[in-house]
Amino acid sequence: MIHINPDDFDAAIDALNAGLVLAAPTETIYGLAVKYDSQQAIDRLIALKSRPHESDKIFTLMLADAANIPYYANMSQQAVDIANKYFPGPLTLVLPKNPNFRNPYFDHYDTIGIRIPNHSFMLELLSRTGPLIVTSANPRGEEPAITGNEVARRMPDVGAVIDSAADNQLPSTVIDATGNELVVLRPGPITLE
Repeated sequence: MIHINPDDFDAAIDALNAGLVLAAPTETIYGLAVKYDSQQAIDRLIALKSRPHESDKIFTLMLADAANIPYYANMSQQAVDIANKYFPGPLTLVLPKNPNFRNPYFDHYDTIGIRIPNHSFMLELLSRTGPLIVTSANPRGEEPAITGNEVARRMPDVGAVIDSAADNQLPSTVIDATGNELVVLRPGPITLE
């Protein structure tokens, strides 16, 4: 496992470009990130999380800017309003996948979870790498990690870790905006009230 200082973006980018799974902090918890277009890296992430394509839990696509969402997903006016209100922030918005978006992972699904973190490290990293596929940093069925040290101890097969800490202990709120009504799939820091 490679340990990376939180100000060393070049090392983080090198790890991602090498197809490694990178554990990185967000404003919620630690996430495991890979390049969204690297089949090798996606396969490593699937193996780490024991999450086959048949799983009903789908990894999230993390972006730097909400203006790019329509390239990956179709948005109703209601979804646009939610995105404008809460992005960047601790929200994952589940949307119908744009059928024109082709991807080795998301081609298996009709929906896509989009997240734009309100975290300076992740936003800067995303602005340099482009979209990343991200999921929580934890072994299946366990609580998510909130520090780099915790990830290193609990998930030694992760390729690289940012030596830092997340800002919170709650995962993002997950809201399904694929239908006419918004549905909270996972409660978190954001509520619909």
